[in-house]
Amino acid sequence: MNDKPSEKVTLQELEEHQVAAYLSRHPDFFRRHPYLLLDLELHGESSGLPNLALQQQRLLREHNTELKKQFAKMVKTAKDNEKVFHVFSTCQRALWQVNSLEKINQVVKHHLLNVPSICACELLEFELRFTAFVANRLGRRGYYLGRLSKEEQALFWPQTDAQSVALYLLGDSEKPTAILALASRDADHFSPENDNLFMNEFLQSLLLRVDELSLK
Repeated sequence: MNDKPSEKVTLQELEEHQVAAYLSRHPDFFRRHPYLLLDLELHGESSGLPNLALQQQRLLREHNTELKKQFAKMVKTAKDNEKVFHVFSTCQRALWQVNSLEKINQVVKHHLLNVPSICACELLEFELRFTAFVANRLGRRGYYLGRLSKEEQALFWPQTDAQSVALYLLGDSEKPTAILALASRDADHFSPENDNLFMNEFLQSLLLRVDELSLK
């Protein structure tokens, strides 16, 4: 009479947990006690499951389907990374074949627009209009990946509907040289969780080339 509902629920959950733990340690339990299957409810609401073997087969199929999806995603990511690596490598070599900042911009746009999901690319010389944006978004890291407001997007792509962006500051944060701006229509393409494995080396080569031509 004094048992509280919460205490009964806790006891029930504990007992179910103990049963589940025991069965996991003794997977042959129902083979040794097959008569118990006659008393168990093994039918779903929408489809019959006449025995544990069919139930297990269904779970295995679902697990296999999920594994296939994960594997397909990993393969796609690997192929995309291979293509990105090839694009950056080709672009780096091309940078040393041109002799003006205008040509560098053309080379960068030509190659990086071949990266999957990138819909816009700009290499912009740093101007005072970027000062507040750099302080708010790029900060100490010198880069930003994610989404922008419409007003911020207008600084780089007045006519492009960018769902996610990648922005990289070239040069010292106190005296920037340029900003490399990439845009995607995929909201998940650029996110703070992305790494800059391929981008960092490319940015170093790009900055060296930009600085060299700026001194001429």
